[in-house]
Amino acid sequence: MPPQERPSTREEVIIALNAKYAVMRRLYGVKKIGLFGSVARGEERAESDVDIEVEFDSGMDTYANYIGLSLYLDELLGRRVDLVLSRVLASYLRPELGAEFAVLSRDKVYLGQILDEIAYLSHRTKGVSARDFQKDETLKRAVVRSLEVIGESAARVSDQCRQDSRGVSWDELEGLRSRLIHPYFSPDWGLVWSVLNVYLPTVEPLLRKLHARISR
Repeated sequence: MPPQERPSTREEVIIALNAKYAVMRRLYGVKKIGLFGSVARGEERAESDVDIEVEFDSGMDTYANYIGLSLYLDELLGRRVDLVLSRVLASYLRPELGAEFAVLSRDKVYLGQILDEIAYLSHRTKGVSARDFQKDETLKRAVVRSLEVIGESAARVSDQCRQDSRGVSWDELEGLRSRLIHPYFSPDWGLVWSVLNVYLPTVEPLLRKLHARISR
């Protein structure tokens, strides 16, 4: 008898969510829960988070339930979960129009987030010298947060969009969060300054063209 094929990560997650739905409803007031993102598309990488969409029962959408469910899912699935409320996704993903449109919509949103953060960084650092930047702790914290958002959004762009892009190094964009912004040590502010003044202005036009193309 041939060995059974190991279920995909997507199948494993769906099975786990279905098996524990009653528990999650009782403990955290979950009304609906589902999977989206790279795992749902079968495009996840080893380091990918699991994107979970949740709708709580009326009056149960508290921070305690949100955090409790996030930690519960981390343990249940054995990897980090990114938990997003349905009402956050509803305004722009529109999956009812078909899977291809839903993927394109997500890519449009993620690219839009990247471009918004680049525009914010350009505005916040305009006229700021390297020396002034080094001394401004509030600005440095804001820059770090924006670079984290850029890296996180880049990591969520679909493989289809990556293949259609020209001249964009997604590893470099993801590295703004996973490598440049170290979780334990302060980043090298010289490298951060170079990112702000050389790297981002170079990659921004490429991302803007890509965003315009998938928005048609």
